[in-house]
Amino acid sequence: MDQRLLSRRGSLSLGLLALFAGAARAADPLSVWQTLDAAATKLISDHGSPGVSVSVLKKGRFVYSRGFGWANLETRTPAQPTSVYKIGSITKQFTAAALLALAEEGKLSIDAPLARYFADFPRAKDITLRQMLTHTSGLGNYTDTENPETFIQEARLDYDAGALYRLMLATKPLFPYEPGTVWAYSNTAYVLLGLIVEKVAGETYRSYCQRRLFERAGLAATAVDDAADVVPGRASGYTPHKGADAAFDNASFISMTIPGGAGSMRSTSEDLCRWHEALLSGRVVTPESVRAMVTPHRLKDGSAPKAAPRPGLVGDPKPVNYGFGLGVGTIQGQRTISHGGGINGFSSELVSVPDLGVSFAILINCDGGAALSAGSRGVRDAVAKAALA
Repeated sequence: MDQRLLSRRGSLSLGLLALFAGAARAADPLSVWQTLDAAATKLISDHGSPGVSVSVLKKGRFVYSRGFGWANLETRTPAQPTSVYKIGSITKQFTAAALLALAEEGKLSIDAPLARYFADFPRAKDITLRQMLTHTSGLGNYTDTENPETFIQEARLDYDAGALYRLMLATKPLFPYEPGTVWAYSNTAYVLLGLIVEKVAGETYRSYCQRRLFERAGLAATAVDDAADVVPGRASGYTPHKGADAAFDNASFISMTIPGGAGSMRSTSEDLCRWHEALLSGRVVTPESVRAMVTPHRLKDGSAPKAAPRPGLVGDPKPVNYGFGLGVGTIQGQRTISHGGGINGFSSELVSVPDLGVSFAILINCDGGAALSAGSRGVRDAVAKAALA
């Protein structure tokens, strides 16, 4: 996992709130879908990404589901809505749901201290699973390293649970913030949460998510990823070629053992829409658990959390509306539930407007570049208009 990607994508769910503001307008139903077609086609023709898949589910029916460009440039395999992409940090909401499922089974408490599961972790008595789920634990981010090249090399290796835990202990700084005082995106926290799922469930994170989440939600193409898996329809990941705006390189290899509960899953745009429909309707975890996932967390003093200050940031940070692995916002006055993801070779977004029964997913097999940034913004705006029209 490119450490720059997961760091950058940490605030993506917040960016969605501003990005979609004003996106939905009354429009002719046919023209909005044509506008979406045009935006996705432009993303490809402008070399923003080799491929993109977009799906829109409304009240249990796909009203739009298409692929554009290429899932694989070498084999010239077209992108489809059934193409399988790595989804990066969208994984976090699955990890949150897994913990809540275990809580419903009486096997853990969301308000328990980390020390109950990892007694030797520094300051483990000072932070709770709830704080880890909401990025308010004060924990650092193991993907933020002084030497990105070293991290890229480390990410090529396979890690068992013990090695992954030791890697989390090596996060620097381990506690850049006092627990419960600020919102600071932490992949370290979510990897630890994935390890807790394994410890409490008595089985691998992969098998528990398959049995308890994916099967219950009816997801046939979603899994905790493994490079050894032979996956029909798997899309290849790309990164812009340095010095050539219209060319791509294969993305750096990453062992999917290293993102763990923070970002190790693969899925399709259609499966992600099905996931949100199943999750938000209470078919995966109870309605009470769903409410916990989509209720913005508060700090120790009861205030709304603000993002931790970053170098070059001007002005006071805005409050962050974040639950358990999900951001909360609005589009044209309609409540939204969303999260984004980024990992080597891939970018992803999943958004739901629960009061309208609408979910949409955008999966892209490229991880950066100016053309991707501009083109994906056009796709986001177009899909928001179309989904709400």
